[in-house]
Amino acid sequence: MNWAARDAILETSKFYRFLRTSMRMKTSLYRVLHAHGLEITPEQWSVLSCLWEKEGQYSTEIAEKTGRDKHTISRIINLLLKKGIVRRQRDPQDKRRAHLYLTEKGRRLERPVNTVVEDFCAEVFHGVSEIEADRLQQIQERLLQNIKRLRGI
Repeated sequence: MNWAARDAILETSKFYRFLRTSMRMKTSLYRVLHAHGLEITPEQWSVLSCLWEKEGQYSTEIAEKTGRDKHTISRIINLLLKKGIVRRQRDPQDKRRAHLYLTEKGRRLERPVNTVVEDFCAEVFHGVSEIEADRLQQIQERLLQNIKRLRGI
């Protein structure tokens, strides 16, 4: 039995370890954000991060950057709209599409949210060297490429 076949056994599964780590990181970040009075989720943070980088993007661009499908992005954006953190502006060239912009409330969240996320990441990666973190990122990129290949199945 090769090592990939052993991934069907939960206790030794590298896949499950990645999945469990990802789930725990997401849950922990959610708790940390809320403990600091920041009423956003990790999913909402990823969308906001795209807009803090560049306002006026379409939801399709944000979906691509975050690796989420259009339905999930629509749900996240609708929650951010309801909270008054982002706003939509119809594209004058194509009324079916809308640009997304931060509201003042959304802009004010950037510094406190990024500070909490940076501190959280520093704690999560405590004891991990930069070389190890770079290697992990390379492995994650390779796994993402393999997953993209599987989408055609």
